[in-house]
This record gives sequence, structure tokens and C-alpha cells, in this order.
Amino acid sequence: MENEFKREARKQYLHFFRFWFVILGVLAVAAAVTGVARHMAGPEGARRNTQAPAERVYDYADVLTDAQEDELRELIAQKEAMIGCDLVLVTMRQPVSGSEAKEAYGYRFTDWERNMQDIADDFYDNHFYGYDAPYGDGALILDNWYEDQEGTHLSTSGKIFDRFGDREIDRALSCVDEYIDSDPCRAYSASIIYIAEEMSRKDGLGGVFLMLTLIVPIVAAGVFTGTHLRGKEGKNTTTATTYIEGGKPVMNVQRDDFVRKHVSQRRIETSSSSSGGSGGGRGGAHVSSGGHSHGGGSHRR
Repeated sequence: MENEFKREARKQYLHFFRFWFVILGVLAVAAAVTGVARHMAGPEGARRNTQAPAERVYDYADVLTDAQEDELRELIAQKEAMIGCDLVLVTMRQPVSGSEAKEAYGYRFTDWERNMQDIADDFYDNHFYGYDAPYGDGALILDNWYEDQEGTHLSTSGKIFDRFGDREIDRALSCVDEYIDSDPCRAYSASIIYIAEEMSRKDGLGGVFLMLTLIVPIVAAGVFTGTHLRGKEGKNTTTATTYIEGGKPVMNVQRDDFVRKHVSQRRIETSSSSSGGSGGGRGGAHVSSGGHSHGGGSHRR
């Protein structure tokens, strides 16, 4: 009798969770195919662009010591291998707006942010940066130390462009803002670390989802089995309707009484009222003077 009950319980369990098993099978196949494809494409540590220079730190503003530059180069090398994107830092001490800038450098706009964008994009493109190919996956941090024009611009390209929306760009720039006055090296390191962690976190969303699809059915199965077993341990032979004729109670009076009215009001926050800008990738999308797609944004100090 007990074995028959167990067989019946297993049968009901498989029937109840059949859709989960189908979903898990599809996800397992998709994960295997994705893993094989990524393996065939080569590990992210194997950089495929050979046209860009090896240098990643250009301290034209001379705000870093030699030791700090080496520290940043080492950090960038680690993060590049982890996320498969070029990470470049450029500091400068040049005017980028006003008649002086236009006469000396020929920038196309009188707006500070537009010119910072141009400088960052052009530097990235002219040096053929991109982890996978020239003008490909990567980001460039441009920090200007010119008096009264201090500020930072982040230029995104390729995979980082696709992943970074306005919110992520703003946070990467805020990392610089937080430490730049007291410790420029720490400021740039914080921004580089944030970019790498954000890319890693988003790359891992599929794995997290797959884990959830595995955990949820197991927990649900435990609840189902426990409830099912307890329900089979014994049934009440006497219920509230056992001795009622026909097995159904008769309700002679049915009435709804209105007691009181209470209305509560609560403001529902929407994305338009929240701070930090929009997410979803391709923040600040535009085309550089060289005809390549970039994203990005600026913080002026």
C-alpha cells in the first residue's frame, strides 16, 4: 500500500511540474549551445585586436606619479581580461570651449560637453581601440584639469556602449567625482572597477536566471511533497457536514452589511521621478567624427 502511494505521489509530482521540466530542458540546451559558441569564439582573455597600441594610461595633465600610472595599467589589464573590453584613461589640461579653444584646437562646438565628447571619441578611434576589433568593445575616460573647465567624459563603444545606459554612465563618472580632489589615482581606479563590475554583473544575469529556474522548482517540489504527504497521512472521517441531510448546509439568510468606507492614498513612484537617468544601454548614443557609434556622458566639476 505504501509503495503504491509513493508511485502515485511521484506520478502526480511529475504531472504537476511538467512545464518546469520542459523549461529546464530548454535552458540547459541553450546554456550548452552558448557555452560552446563562446568557447569557439575564444576566451575573453585572448585579445583579437592587434592594431591598437598597448598603452592604456595617458597622463598628459601630469596628475599621477609613475608608480600610480603603473598601478592603473596593472588594474586595467586585469579588468580587460575579465570583461573582454579595452579600458583607456586620458588626462589633459586644455581648454575645450570658448574662442581660445576654437582658435587653438579647431573644435566644432562652443559647448564644453560636445567638445569633450569629440576629444574622447576621436582619441579612441584614432588609436584603433577595441578589444575585439578596431573601434570595438571598450571605454575611454577623459579627465580635463584645465582651470574652470575641469570635468570628466566617458566614451563607450561596442559591448560597453550596448550595456551602459544613462544611469551606468552617471555612476561611472560619479566614482571619479567622489575622489578626484583628494586622490586622482583612486578616482580613476574606482571608475574602472565600477565599469568592470557592471559588465561582469550583466554578463552573469543568464547564470543567475538559470539558478533561479533550478531552485524554484526544487523548493516548490518540497512544499508540494510535504503538503501531499501530510494530506495522505489521514483523512477526517467526520466533517462539519457529515450529519447534514444531503451533505450540504442550507443558508436561510444571506445579507451584506455596509460597515464603513475607508480610502487610502499613496503616491506611486515612476521611473520619470527617480534619479539616475535611464538604464538599458546605449546611453548618449551618437556617431563620432570618424563615423563610428559611441555612447557616453560628462560630469563637469
